[in-house]
Amino acid sequence: MDTTKQQEAMTPSAEELLAIARLYWGSDLAYVFRQEPSPEDLRYQALWEEKDVERPRWGAFVKTLRAAIPDCDAWDYAPGLANPSFCVLVYPHQEQHMMRPRITWTVAGYLSILAPLYTVHCVRRVFLGKHLMESKVFLGPVPLELQGIADTVARHIEAEFGATALPLEVAQTPVPLYVNFMKPPETTLFHALFTSEPGNIL
Repeated sequence: MDTTKQQEAMTPSAEELLAIARLYWGSDLAYVFRQEPSPEDLRYQALWEEKDVERPRWGAFVKTLRAAIPDCDAWDYAPGLANPSFCVLVYPHQEQHMMRPRITWTVAGYLSILAPLYTVHCVRRVFLGKHLMESKVFLGPVPLELQGIADTVARHIEAEFGATALPLEVAQTPVPLYVNFMKPPETTLFHALFTSEPGNIL
């Protein structure tokens, strides 16, 4: 069995992943104006308390990754409990141009806490001086010049955590769930498993 078929066999179906996501994200806004947390909120908080003990291991992983790609900066990205995942942000070294539009790329690797799955995507940002003019997320094929970095991130996540890459076609499956600021019909499995704001990075 080749690698692609092995990954397909190990990847849960969209239906199975939706069933998992339903445990941690609500399908309505019934608790928005209540003071008490919803059952999904309580399960999500309990899961993060359980997974939080793995944060030192993730920090050590980021250091190992940083050594593996010395021409980049790699940092642990942990926006509180907002994301249902651990995240590493990788920044290729680039020349600084303060007077003309400057394009920067970030490679983001996410390891979900809801299922043994990961994803790697890219964010392109355009600056004029320090002013952010444009930000675009690339969930699909990684630009050729970043392929080596993305492959390195993927290999290290697989080797260290035994996770499987979530195929894009499955990640883009719409789900009837409210994930932070995402709401149906825009919400997808990607948002429920990794982050509701893939472009909101440092």
